Amino acid sequence: MGFSQFGLILIVITSFLSVACQSINKNEPQNIERLTVGVVQKEIKKGMPATDVVLALGSPNIVKTAPNGNEVWVYDKFSKEQIYQTTGGVLGYFSGNGGGIISSEQGRRQVSSNTLTVIIKFDTQDNVDTIAYHRSKF
Repeated sequence: MGFSQFGLILIVITSFLSVACQSINKNEPQNIERLTVGVVQKEIKKGMPATDVVLALGSPNIVKTAPNGNEVWVYDKFSKEQIYQTTGGVLGYFSGNGGGIISSEQGRRQVSSNTLTVIIKFDTQDNVDTIAYHRSKF
């Protein structure tokens, strides 16, 4: 392979990666990326005002009204992880919706999906009353 072919391949790969990196939704709050069980346990406490919850976790995905008239906020996070290893030893790890490997070698890929649902119920003064969460990996 000559230098010009190598240069062309390098330009194509660089262009692909820059477009993939730019595909992140700029309107989505950055805090949703750090939504983990550990963050919820550390940051969200009973009696905390709703405004502090928004600062810690961002805006909820769903806002409901409980039968007693109090607000209930639901945060839903879904992520996908891919691990790919070629027979030549090239290893790649991708998390989220983007990314990919350009390789002519055969290999194996392992994909797993993760979900985290956080439910926060508020009292009549809009302070955190209860916190519940469910995490699954499949």
